[in-house]
Amino acid sequence: MTTAPHRKTLVLVRHSKAGHDAPTDLERQLTSKGRTMADELARVLDRRISEIDLLLVSPAARARQTARPLQDRLRTGQVRVEPEIYHHGPHGILGLLEPLPEAVRTVVVVGHEPTVSILAHTLHDTDDDLAGQVSFGVPTATALLLEVTGPWAGLGPQQAHLSEIVTVRR
Repeated sequence: MTTAPHRKTLVLVRHSKAGHDAPTDLERQLTSKGRTMADELARVLDRRISEIDLLLVSPAARARQTARPLQDRLRTGQVRVEPEIYHHGPHGILGLLEPLPEAVRTVVVVGHEPTVSILAHTLHDTDDDLAGQVSFGVPTATALLLEVTGPWAGLGPQQAHLSEIVTVRR
């Protein structure tokens, strides 16, 4: 996916496959399969977006571990771990995007379900097959690529276009 000069790209990523044997939800780690899936997702995204201006990551261990291959494979500018992604759902993510300068062209958010699918469905400007797919949620290690044509500050319902769903093989 290439970004035209007036367009921006927002990629919403659901973390990869995680185990359940941790003292708290925030401490859940990726499984071996989850690490492989995260690496594969990074490889696929590297073919679609060449660089990330801003990588926003949930503080959950599984999200931080999913983000690591993205940092390693793509040219990544700033990386921020943001509790809002974990604690405040879609509105928390929009609150992080709203103050961004327009020079920020590509933002990747690594978070959780149902937040990523709800946000993608809310932002998507068309009632099409992609909208139907995300309305049911997305599996682990999935990226939702959205084109944003307006300002970050104006991002809201039906203000972006979901152009692709990238899911790696289970």
